[in-house]
Amino acid sequence: MAELGTESKSELTRSSSALARLLNLDNWLVPFCLSDKFKFACRVAISLTIAYLLPMALGWSQPSTAATTVMLIASTGSRRESFAKGTLRVLGTVAGGIIGLMLVGVFAQDRFQYMLAVSVVITIIFYIRSAYLKDPTLFMLTGVMILMMYNGGDAEGAFLYGLDRTFMTIFGVVIYTVVGVFLFPPKVERNLQQLATALTERQQALFNRISGNPQTENHTHHEVENPNTPEQETEEDDAPAPTIAELSQQLFQAQQDFESRYHTINADCSEISAYKKEWDGTVALYKKITEILLFAAKEHSRSGGHPSEFIHDFEMLREQIIAMFERVPTAWKTQHTKAPEDFEPIEYDKEKLEQAGHLYRGEAISSAFLLRQLRERLAQLHSCISSIDSVTGRIQFDLPSLKALPDFNWWDAENAKTAVKVFLTYWCSALFWIYFNPPGGYNFIVFSTLFVSILSYLPLHPFMLFILFTLGFAFSVPAYVFILPQLTLGSELAAFIFIYTFIGFYIFKGPITIFFLLGMFTLGINNEMVYHFGITMMIVSLFYLVVITVVFSYYFPFSARPEHLMLVFRERFFRHAEGIIRLQQNGIRSTRHKIELGWRVATMKVALKKMMVWRTKVNTQYYAPVTIEALTAFTERCDVFHHHLMTLLQAEKTIAGNPLLSRVRDKYKDRIIPVLAKSLISYQDTAIPTDSNNSEKANIDGLENNGQFVGVRKEYTDLEHQLDDYFSTVEIENYSNSDIAGFYIFLNLKKNIFESLIACKQAHGDVSWATLSDKKF
Repeated sequence: MAELGTESKSELTRSSSALARLLNLDNWLVPFCLSDKFKFACRVAISLTIAYLLPMALGWSQPSTAATTVMLIASTGSRRESFAKGTLRVLGTVAGGIIGLMLVGVFAQDRFQYMLAVSVVITIIFYIRSAYLKDPTLFMLTGVMILMMYNGGDAEGAFLYGLDRTFMTIFGVVIYTVVGVFLFPPKVERNLQQLATALTERQQALFNRISGNPQTENHTHHEVENPNTPEQETEEDDAPAPTIAELSQQLFQAQQDFESRYHTINADCSEISAYKKEWDGTVALYKKITEILLFAAKEHSRSGGHPSEFIHDFEMLREQIIAMFERVPTAWKTQHTKAPEDFEPIEYDKEKLEQAGHLYRGEAISSAFLLRQLRERLAQLHSCISSIDSVTGRIQFDLPSLKALPDFNWWDAENAKTAVKVFLTYWCSALFWIYFNPPGGYNFIVFSTLFVSILSYLPLHPFMLFILFTLGFAFSVPAYVFILPQLTLGSELAAFIFIYTFIGFYIFKGPITIFFLLGMFTLGINNEMVYHFGITMMIVSLFYLVVITVVFSYYFPFSARPEHLMLVFRERFFRHAEGIIRLQQNGIRSTRHKIELGWRVATMKVALKKMMVWRTKVNTQYYAPVTIEALTAFTERCDVFHHHLMTLLQAEKTIAGNPLLSRVRDKYKDRIIPVLAKSLISYQDTAIPTDSNNSEKANIDGLENNGQFVGVRKEYTDLEHQLDDYFSTVEIENYSNSDIAGFYIFLNLKKNIFESLIACKQAHGDVSWATLSDKKF
């Protein structure tokens, strides 16, 4: 009976949970769960409908210009709107209008000089747009206005034509901004809190893994069992526990997500700016805690021991830190400032330390140093979070500074290639316009240049553009024949425009939505409709020519084929990684070295992101035996290596000037990691020379001993032994605990980089890069 009652109670609990989920408004299917996608599509549809109908109701000309502006901003900009963004877009539009009118005025009598000046100016502007890391529509609207100022070669009336275009573009910007700000405004703080909570969970998971005693955990796992439910094992129980490398990667990704989201909304969010100091401090403290955990992350102890053997009350200290992690999410709910608590100092077992070897002593000291830093940062984080939205006080302690993200990435090769594509597309379409007079006239140049700049190096096959535009045309033609002639009221037309736009932005995303919405622009909606199928076909022909131009730019002058780009990004990633390792090995001293380091770090990061985007776009049907799984595994290994390398660079700021490390770098040079990274630059099989007897070679592409690179591992292990022997001769009492901890942090991070490079080399060998280099169509 007791078992029956327990089962009934469990079944009742499950039923209650299911009923609660059913009654939750977020799970209702109407209207589409009010998801972010639904809200965004609704905002854009309302904005575009107003941008069309309000100018028509007021008798203004060119309402399609305002509607096109809304479409371009919604397709290429971010989903969060603010008055600051809208103001910048208006300024960009005005600047573009002024520049465009000046060019028309200066070169009105010479078409060739005018087109040459415009091509140079828009090439520069669209390069800046590609390099700008924030809202790109600011510079896009500037370029669009410059292109649209030319009235098809007619100098007369060009000034008024340009003013009308500028005014309607500004009107579209204002409409989209106002609707975006007041309709379904996103809950910024709530979103950040969710990301912060997820980050805290990742931090706690990694700390639990690296601070636990493996022997105690294994012993407990074998002895503890539940006799009542011996057969009730879930899939999660059967799944292997994540490794420290996997947990580190998850933590690094969570930290990046939190920081990038904060920096995205920080510039124009009033909710954040009201407590900007506290928010900056919170993000910086989260970053410091992540760095501390990554400094300590390692699979095995080099000394064979565990800090619990040398630190008094280690388990109590561990439980205290775990409890502090668990209290962090609750700090978001407090409304008053709480000062960081004071802690008792961490004490060693001095007798054991005096009798232990240098490895045991060094690891105990470094572990205590990291634990003390982690405990203090967690206390500061709890206090800093509790000060957000608080009216009772402010932070009374010094917060770590938060480094601002750069606004531009000037050294991305694809940005420069896009600028070259824009210049060549402008002139190719201009020559086609001059000699063949295509449908749409000068608009063919405008749309071709604009769409090539927007769609350059997007992970989209060009044939998809034909499909999307044809699909939009298939929607618009029946509407042109059967629906539009029947519409007599403005509300009916508004409903039609809203539904058409909503479908486009709800089903599709990104700039590709443009080609679906072009179907609506073929209708020629205006106050006075002229139903002529020939006009519609002329507009359709114009946009099909534009699509052909975009497809042509996919292959010329620079190829955007995924397999080609994977080779380019792979080589670029490891070339800059090898340069970063070389700079770090030699010590970053001069200003030139610092500038080079910043350039290489930014380029390597972008190359990795692009590899992860394009890896799934390779058509493996034509490039067998290459598989998506092998490419994915390779890029994931590259991601792990990248975050270990970035962690080492962060540690350099902490351990700079460490006398122990300065002596080590002068006396012992690590030649394994740089050469191993250099061997990955080329996709050809390479061999790495080792220093053993100056003659042996370890073929790092051949696997031995169950997949382990014996020669390279032995060489690196010998180097570690040399460092251990060096440390054994050091008078440890002459150095501070922070210097000793920095030495062991450095060795740990170097070991992580070595292991991640080995994993990259293994995954690299599973991909047939030579096959990807073949030309296939």
